[in-house]
Amino acid sequence: MFRKRVVLLLAIAAGFMSACSSPNIGGIYNSREVAVQIEQFDVQPNYRYWYLNQENNPFGIVGLDRDYRLDADPMWQAVAPDSEIFRKVVALIQSFPVPGSYVSGFAITDSQGRPIGLWYSSLSAGITVDPQTKVVSIATMMPWVFSDEF
Repeated sequence: MFRKRVVLLLAIAAGFMSACSSPNIGGIYNSREVAVQIEQFDVQPNYRYWYLNQENNPFGIVGLDRDYRLDADPMWQAVAPDSEIFRKVVALIQSFPVPGSYVSGFAITDSQGRPIGLWYSSLSAGITVDPQTKVVSIATMMPWVFSDEF
């Protein structure tokens, strides 16, 4: 158990250190407006959306301006904002936040402070935006990997 905690802390520290050394850091800012938009399904027509993890156990939703793309691994699933799956994922995120946390909405900005997307989750996130390729990377804790011991 101690070893898992040390590995987790080192991984988080390494992620923050590498993000801080990059000129491509995007911003993420708490936004009640974003939370209300998602909860009322008032989606941005010029955004594409993805959810994190499985449809029946989602941890967050990201929406990005169509000029940007998500550096997505298999944990991210594209979702249509007008679909029943989108409504289901929002409801599950609201109903089952990560233990010890609560669901919030966040505005995502590029390294110049321009709004380019949103994040809705009970997980905090680190954002990196590559201005040349317009690829957005999102780093979060991984509650699907670690046990309830954390």
